[in-house]
Amino acid sequence: MAVPCIHANPQAELAKGVCLLRVARFRTRCTLKKHEQHKATYRSRVSTTALCRPNFNVLRFSRTTSRYEGRLPQSPCSPLFSRTGGRKSRPSATAATDTDGSNGIGGGSSKSDIEVVLDNDSEEGATVITVTATSQQNDLLANVASAFNTLGLVVTDASMSLERESGSLKEVFSVTDAYGGKIEEVEWQNLREYVVSACTPKISNAPVIYGAAAAAEARWLRETGATSVVAQGQGAARESAGSMATTPSAEAAAARGEAAAALELAAAEMAQAAAFLVSVERAASDIAIKVAEDPDDEEAFAQLVYQEEARVEASAVLERRMAAMEAALASRRQFKQALQMAPVTQEETQANLEAEKIKQLMQQSSSSGSEPPSLGTGPATGNGFEILLQAFNWESKRHPGGWYNMLREKLPELKAAGFTSLWLPPPTSSVSEEGYLPTDLYDLNSAYGTESEVKQLVTEMQERELKSIADIVINHRCASKQKDGKWNQFGGRLAWDEGVITSNNPEWGGRGARSSGDEYWAAPNIDHSQEQVRSNIKEWLRWMKNNIGFDGWRFDFVKGYSGEYTKQYVDSTVPKLSIGEYWDACSYTDGVLDYNQDSHRQRTVNWCDATGGTSGAFDFTTKGILQEAVMKCEYWRLIDPQGRCPGVIGMWPSRAVSFIDNHDTGSTLKHWEFPQRGLSEGYAYILTHPGTPCVFWDHWADPELNDFIKKLMNLRRFLRINARSKLTVLVACAESYAAIVDGKLCMKIGPGDWSPNRCIHEETAGRNWVLNCSGNQAAVWVLEDANIPSTN
Repeated sequence: MAVPCIHANPQAELAKGVCLLRVARFRTRCTLKKHEQHKATYRSRVSTTALCRPNFNVLRFSRTTSRYEGRLPQSPCSPLFSRTGGRKSRPSATAATDTDGSNGIGGGSSKSDIEVVLDNDSEEGATVITVTATSQQNDLLANVASAFNTLGLVVTDASMSLERESGSLKEVFSVTDAYGGKIEEVEWQNLREYVVSACTPKISNAPVIYGAAAAAEARWLRETGATSVVAQGQGAARESAGSMATTPSAEAAAARGEAAAALELAAAEMAQAAAFLVSVERAASDIAIKVAEDPDDEEAFAQLVYQEEARVEASAVLERRMAAMEAALASRRQFKQALQMAPVTQEETQANLEAEKIKQLMQQSSSSGSEPPSLGTGPATGNGFEILLQAFNWESKRHPGGWYNMLREKLPELKAAGFTSLWLPPPTSSVSEEGYLPTDLYDLNSAYGTESEVKQLVTEMQERELKSIADIVINHRCASKQKDGKWNQFGGRLAWDEGVITSNNPEWGGRGARSSGDEYWAAPNIDHSQEQVRSNIKEWLRWMKNNIGFDGWRFDFVKGYSGEYTKQYVDSTVPKLSIGEYWDACSYTDGVLDYNQDSHRQRTVNWCDATGGTSGAFDFTTKGILQEAVMKCEYWRLIDPQGRCPGVIGMWPSRAVSFIDNHDTGSTLKHWEFPQRGLSEGYAYILTHPGTPCVFWDHWADPELNDFIKKLMNLRRFLRINARSKLTVLVACAESYAAIVDGKLCMKIGPGDWSPNRCIHEETAGRNWVLNCSGNQAAVWVLEDANIPSTN
């Protein structure tokens, strides 16, 4: 009787010759008569979450043996064993198949260059088939895999090696029949002939690469195909740099070669992921049928639970590979620019975008007969050379002696480091000590210090020419007393009632208009459509600026009310900086971040447009993409299909405030934290790129990170890199991202090997670049004659 076999040690059971395994469906069939005994063993020794979990052991390229070693994606219930080198084959099993006109293969009288060797002794539970091509064939792996599939054979493992001297390609497969057994020797000759026939050039069909074969091809391309093309490109770069001349044809050829290799690899990995998803879907379908036939089968039900989880995981992997494929296709659109040797830089693209935006606004006003819309009077993110510091975290309220007093002591250090502005915590009294549930807006006695202390801090900042940015929380406000059991009566100078609360949430009994944005459910949302409310807020902001001395505003939760109202508040006070927190969710598919985040960043740009351009916004798009790239080693995400940065800094850099973490995403809340090991990469990106960078207090206070941030800030200041700096992306592949900024600075992040001295781009070739500073998987170069001053 055949029943699901899920043993505590399937390898040991296999060694006793009692199990037949079918890896293609990630399940096991048992021919034991005492299967109930094994079911009991399973219940006591194996957890349900470990049932047939696919085990992704990576094939690795050995420089010693010049071959791939290891294991392909498989189930722990499989009988496969790791390969640690070549295997000995039986001489009697070796045959070079004749191909002449009589058998219809090859069409000639010479022997085929395909040799097929079968061996039933080297591995238990599978037949080892070695296919050698004396002349390399591009589709050898695909053809052999297709032949096995047609014959109903299951490829459970595969490895590839290249004989460097002879140039022959050897592929070794572990294969079973449809029932998990070895291939009988009486079938060997027919199998040889069919494999040779499938690999003969006269076969014109394009077979599908799938399963273990797809995994082998993907890893083969990573180490041989893609690497060799890149190496050729680097060699050309060194040669070009030596002669101080780089021709358009050489650069175009190198770009085409690298893009083709990346595209081929992406296609193979996508095929592998698709095959794995199909196998999981089939397994889930089979198990679901079994559960439907016998609802009391606990083992089958446990398998089904796992397979449902595996389906989600496999779908996510395929989504990720599809995104990589999309990025590879996007890079091909740069061929025309490479051929013309005139790549469109981000600075030129941004100028065109802003010109087109103004043109559209003027056309709209002309067609309607109205006056041209105001572009606003506010300065948004400042003069373009700002470097911000978020000068607090979620726990700053607990600092002994008061946070404001501590900051005053740090001002000389912060000024010397190069910061131009400090974003301070919410200054008003609040239900929550952090300040984000304000009560009386005019009461500036908070957990961070008293009104006199914050005023003294701001005054000393002005003396040192440091701008102070107040955290403005006006989307919502907490009441001081109840009416009819609802908290909607406000105290202090702004003694509002339920009439100023939006009517979206009945919990507060609001009688105002419906909100013009998203609802914040933790407190009463203020109706900004009322003239009296806006007048009160404008008056308060002017008081904050004139009486306390604040230079700029950071508007909290701006999704809660229209950007048109923010424009009025900015126009009324004309701060030196104005930044909105437009925190929107990125686009995901099955838990995988989508490659294209245009709609996400467009919503942020739309909000800035609604303010008339008077306010910038934190670039959550760049944060989301950058941390995903660093965390998953997917640096191809850092370029959009137009060759620009994929965040707001790629669309409207003068309005983008880039950051790595803040009090919400990092600190002790950790709602959406940047990977700690990648912080150096994150700051190497935002402190060298266009946009306005904002450093988080926790990272500045980290002694291991502080020195690297100082050096990056020093470079940004000395080289005059600004919000509108010219950026050209040089590399954006799986393991590396590199760019050149203003022709003065080159940067690279990721584990891949890259140097501007080996780059053939016209902005880098023939120039002497020296390493200025580096961190974990991050490096920055400047020109040899830059004479950057020391940070010491």
